[in-house]
Amino acid sequence: MSSEKVFSEATEGLVKGLLDWSTEKISGFVEKLKARKLAFIEESTTIAVVKELYNSGEAKFYAKYVKDKELLLLVRMGLTLRKLENDGERLMNLRNKIYNRYGPKGLHTAQFVQNGISNRYFGLLIEKIISEEDLGKKMYDVLINIEKHALFVSSTNKISDVVRKVTTITDAHLPAMFFIAGLKSAAEIVQESIPSITPIMEDYEFEKFSSPGKEIIIFTRR
Repeated sequence: MSSEKVFSEATEGLVKGLLDWSTEKISGFVEKLKARKLAFIEESTTIAVVKELYNSGEAKFYAKYVKDKELLLLVRMGLTLRKLENDGERLMNLRNKIYNRYGPKGLHTAQFVQNGISNRYFGLLIEKIISEEDLGKKMYDVLINIEKHALFVSSTNKISDVVRKVTTITDAHLPAMFFIAGLKSAAEIVQESIPSITPIMEDYEFEKFSSPGKEIIIFTRR
């Protein structure tokens, strides 16, 4: 048998194999991959929420620009945390799972999305970015280096801690925008820190978003 015929038959076999790989089989394979990535959550109801959010408009927007799979998963975790905000037990369970798997930085990336800060940040970016490629690069930079762009205040922080951390981060990185966020008891600490923070952020304009149990300050460089 000639080499050309062997090659031709092999090619035909490959094509036939690809055609036999039906849409249903591909869909099942994708679902298995999703299940494997989400297995660390363990709680089936929460996993169902994550899968449901894959098709949300917000999730699809991020999927278009965030090409790093681990970062995109953290974005989806953030959307899920937001969805679970009225279910305290599942919220804390998922929060702990994210922390255990990705550490404090990963949790902060998810919280950046959960609190809606990312929407505000990237919304402002869209007004200034000249291309989709630039937007994708900037989104990646912010998400992968979240600690340079945001401070998440905990209930154990004092006002002096907040001021010190804000000064250290902004002096070192000069971010175009900087966020300070506090939830529950930490929201009050953020609120009380404002008079001490604004003098050291004189090159920034700021706006404040308050809601029950949540305080967010956004500083934008002039």
